[in-house]
Amino acid sequence: MTTPESEARVDATLRRILVGFRLVTAIWITVLGVIAVVAWESSPGVVFAAVGAVWVWSGITFWLAGTGRFEVLLWLVLDLVIAVFVVVSDAFDGATQGGFVGGYPMSSVLLWGYAYRIPGGLGSAAAVSAAAVVAGVFNLAGNIVTAILYLAVGGVAAWAFESLRGSERRRVTAEAELEAERAARIRIEERAEVAAHLHDSVLQTLALIQKGSSDPAEVRNLARVQERELRNWLLGSNEQGATLMSTLEATCSEIEKRHGVAVELVSAGDCRLDDRLAALVGATGESVMNAAKHARVEKVSVFADATAPIVKVFVRDRGVGFDPATIRDDRQGLAQSVRGRMGRHGGSVEIVSSVGAGTEVRLTMPVTGETDRIDDE
Repeated sequence: MTTPESEARVDATLRRILVGFRLVTAIWITVLGVIAVVAWESSPGVVFAAVGAVWVWSGITFWLAGTGRFEVLLWLVLDLVIAVFVVVSDAFDGATQGGFVGGYPMSSVLLWGYAYRIPGGLGSAAAVSAAAVVAGVFNLAGNIVTAILYLAVGGVAAWAFESLRGSERRRVTAEAELEAERAARIRIEERAEVAAHLHDSVLQTLALIQKGSSDPAEVRNLARVQERELRNWLLGSNEQGATLMSTLEATCSEIEKRHGVAVELVSAGDCRLDDRLAALVGATGESVMNAAKHARVEKVSVFADATAPIVKVFVRDRGVGFDPATIRDDRQGLAQSVRGRMGRHGGSVEIVSSVGAGTEVRLTMPVTGETDRIDDE
């Protein structure tokens, strides 16, 4: 019998349990056999034959469990024959009282329930019970109780085995669904990151090229700068050892060159750059870019604070301002390059603005435990 991969671990555990139970019942029948011979005047030949058969077959069972042929029908039939032989032997041992069967026949019922589910458990239990009744091992009441016990244990044990297998299948299915969902979420986030980067860099540069199309030298310069930036990003944008403040300075300097707007950066503290802080830099750059393009100002102020567990960046201008409620959610600059980028990395964004009163963008990003802080010189 083959088992699905999702059940393999459960079946291996169940086999160990069944083999262990078989060992316990073999020891138990041995002890009862000695008692039967010494105290109850049982026939030593009958008892030793039954106990010997149990130990020989138990050894074969242990070997079968290790070779993967534990559930072969032929071996299970022989196992049930040994169990019936033990039950019948107890009827002919000549004991004055008691019996030496113990729990050994039950181990065969459990093996059948493991291999052939509920039909196997109930069928083997019926066979053992019938053998006890035919042999007259017990009185009528005892036979009825024995039959009920074997049938109940065989059915319940087989149901429990199948329930464990079902639980394993459901667990594996749930893990596969979670993994698929995680992979899909990662793909969506990666596409969003690419879209945000293209908006921040390539599309912005193309807009500038359109404006300066009458100046070939300026167009070539913008194209070279954009090519270098995009190539670095594709090859792994963050340089080894880069810091938050150095990257912010480079970003602000690049925006100054492209848009001719002064960007004043004031900072406190510093951190080694990681993915979260790189996202913070990207959102800051987009916020400064928006101010340079739309605020109608000559200077944009940026204040970055990396001295607390949460890194904060404030981008301020004293320009024309706007009503945040009127900005559509599908605007790429705010939706993806700022809010989306920060949200994907656990940060938050607050925009304070009103018409004629300028704008302040407040960006906050928690510092991860792996991020190295750099003490101020």
